[in-house]
Amino acid sequence: MRVLALTLLLVLGGSQSHAADEPWRTDPTAFINYFAEAGIDGILTADIDDVEKAARFRTLFNDGFDIPAISRFVIGRTWRRTSDADKEAFIALFEDVIVYTWSRRFSEYTGQTIEVRGTSPDGDIGTLVDSVIVDEDGQTISAQWRLRQREEGLRIVDVIIEGVSMAITYRQDYASVIRQQGGMSGLLDLLGRQVVESAPS
Repeated sequence: MRVLALTLLLVLGGSQSHAADEPWRTDPTAFINYFAEAGIDGILTADIDDVEKAARFRTLFNDGFDIPAISRFVIGRTWRRTSDADKEAFIALFEDVIVYTWSRRFSEYTGQTIEVRGTSPDGDIGTLVDSVIVDEDGQTISAQWRLRQREEGLRIVDVIIEGVSMAITYRQDYASVIRQQGGMSGLLDLLGRQVVESAPS
């Protein structure tokens, strides 16, 4: 999760735009490069407190990721028999958990950069963007971005670090919680506690 958090910061850190008609919204390479090249001054090195950093990251996270689609995937078959109220509660809590958990990793950034190496088709409306994270010593870690074309433009639905999928990891973890802790209500209770414990103060 440490590498994943820093990877997302590198890509999402500099964007403040929400315009859906900009060219980078429809070109996968441009989409990743736009965010990466924009820099991370707005969060990682900004002279602001942790609460404001988390708030800025939340805005950027919502701008780059398809959170409802990721939520449906990580819950799996249980999603179909979940009430609308519980679906909404999960999406909100899931977003909070990601934002607060990853925000706590901001201080671990030490100058890593991202280089896009290529793209390949991923389904009818998807693209897989291959990239590497390059650290200060020149060592690289593979990072793939699974993108989907939406009405408002491209959105990220998964990040794969060294072959490990963010979405699948959450799906496996939450399936275990659902089985062992009383279904969806048990998962919502757990996420609620995690949000309280990880929220910046």
